[in-house]
Amino acid sequence: MVIAASGLLGIGAWRVDRALDEISRDGKTIKLEPRVMQVLVHLAEHAGEVVSVDQLLEAVWKDVIVTPDSVYQAVAVLRRALADGTEEPVYIINVLRRGYRLVAPVAPSLDASAGPGTDRPAARVTPVPVPVTPATTRSHLPWPWILFIGAAMMVISYPIAKKFWPQRAATSGEETTAVTFDAAQPSVAVLPFVDMSDQKDQAYLADGLSEELIDRLARVRGLRVPARTSSFYFKDKQASVPEIAKALGVAHLLEGSVRKSGNTLRITTQLVRVDSGYQVWSKTFDRPLTDVFKIQDEIAGAVVQVLELSLISHDMPQDPPTENIEAYSHYLRARSNVVSNGVDDYDAAVEHAHSALALDPQYAAAWAQLALVTIWKFDMRDSPTAGACAHARAAADQALKLNSRLAIAHRAVGVVFQFCDSNFTAAEAQFNQALELEVGGSDALRSLTWLAIDAGRLDEALQVAQRAVSRDPLNAWDFAALGDASSRAGHLHEAEAAYREAVTVQPRTSGLHALLANALLSVNKPLEAIAEAQREPDAQWRQLTLSMALDAAGRKSDADREIAVYELQFAGDHPKEVALFYACRHDAARAIQWFRKYAEMHVGEFDTLGAEGERIPVRAGLSNRMACFKNIASDPSYQALQRQMKAGNARKTAP
Repeated sequence: MVIAASGLLGIGAWRVDRALDEISRDGKTIKLEPRVMQVLVHLAEHAGEVVSVDQLLEAVWKDVIVTPDSVYQAVAVLRRALADGTEEPVYIINVLRRGYRLVAPVAPSLDASAGPGTDRPAARVTPVPVPVTPATTRSHLPWPWILFIGAAMMVISYPIAKKFWPQRAATSGEETTAVTFDAAQPSVAVLPFVDMSDQKDQAYLADGLSEELIDRLARVRGLRVPARTSSFYFKDKQASVPEIAKALGVAHLLEGSVRKSGNTLRITTQLVRVDSGYQVWSKTFDRPLTDVFKIQDEIAGAVVQVLELSLISHDMPQDPPTENIEAYSHYLRARSNVVSNGVDDYDAAVEHAHSALALDPQYAAAWAQLALVTIWKFDMRDSPTAGACAHARAAADQALKLNSRLAIAHRAVGVVFQFCDSNFTAAEAQFNQALELEVGGSDALRSLTWLAIDAGRLDEALQVAQRAVSRDPLNAWDFAALGDASSRAGHLHEAEAAYREAVTVQPRTSGLHALLANALLSVNKPLEAIAEAQREPDAQWRQLTLSMALDAAGRKSDADREIAVYELQFAGDHPKEVALFYACRHDAARAIQWFRKYAEMHVGEFDTLGAEGERIPVRAGLSNRMACFKNIASDPSYQALQRQMKAGNARKTAP
């Protein structure tokens, strides 16, 4: 809006006098520093709109050498002066990574008669100064990113941290609660840093920086730091500081941005106090890319110092994982690739892991990552082949040899023991070692869950999965593991609810909608399963699950059409899935035909087709799929094919 010439306007319950740099309400007048008043007026001129930090710097501090700190401090002063609460602000909303928005109603004047020359009762004037932080290293340029102190333009869609499933008490409609925490314990959440590079192609580096900071801070005794997946839930979401803090149960938020240009790195970060929205520390680093590990240590050290925590000497800093920054870049890309969980993503992750190791053969974490993605590529589709197991075993053993104190290395060795050797005892020992070394996350607990499922210890699997959810309540794969355990235990409605939570947290991750669709088929909800299958991002899983759901709904011709598409596109590499479809249809002859093709492809690699009581991949063991195997398990032709596979495997493995 256009401010009247008199300079008088009303903002919410406050009367604002621009000429005098005063705001007044209920007989109380507060004197503002002129630049603070200019910030307020500029927000009022754009009421209802998001105003960026750059815009405020240009409007209020034009041609003055300052940093964005001046904006943050001015807004903090304004919020205190306006008595604007941080839990439910009614004046200034801080919009995540975008800027500020004035949401209170604005009028030309709160009291039209109270213009110049009008008698008014004398009011007590309270000056409210604001410090303006000068820049000591650079002149004011258009800043490449917008820091947030923040509140939301929209309410977070996901109900946080469900306290559920003591056994089977939860349903998909159960009310959820936020994470509870001890307010006296120092706590900080590291939000995903923003990629502000010109090409927007450094998200993996920004994410990697955030992950490393989480890991470093989580090692500080007495400091509570939410796990990576919970903090990363808020990536690319508009959410307020109070909402994020309540969800994660923290008193401080650390966030920032990354800009890479050639071999130069600019990292800007700030630490925000949740109860006041006040920025308690910020810094901009302009360094060579090779200094990224030093920057991580400096940021973590500054946070610890601000929170007045005592450091244990072995907690920080950590030795850099590699001296080769390009190898580190490839490692981060490999980690980033697996987030989407598609086959192509795993192929890319393997390629990046190999590239990292070509540059630094001593990079233990890269060896471990290579082992994991080699096995995970088969997850939910099939058991890993003998060749894949050999490669994964060599990589995992090398990771452990290079660094026996690396949690991911122990997890990689355990995964090979579990999925390649069915050596559950050895796998459990490795996962427990990873759990001891893992800081804050739930990866080891999730692996222990799937191991307990594989070993048939279903009560234990449910308990461990619940621990994983409690530790990292915004990790979709923790909910998926809980769904897997519930499904195997016969708690089908609890499985459905868990998978629903998983797709709510990460709706774009491959495989999760397919898991929910299969769970819906298990509880006789084929129409819902069809809808869920259509939401699956992965083409292969979508096609197969949709075929099965259509068949279960009685739409045979539609199912025939969809399975024909699957056969054309995917059956050459995955004939077992087609066999599964026909087994679910009770068509033993066609199921065995496709099982035979599978057996011919894998002579000597597997000794089972996956019938009842035999080892199959954890997530292939969803209840509806297990029931489909039962449909043909007594067929003589199927049993003969089973014996043939076992004999072929025995011949191949004989000394």
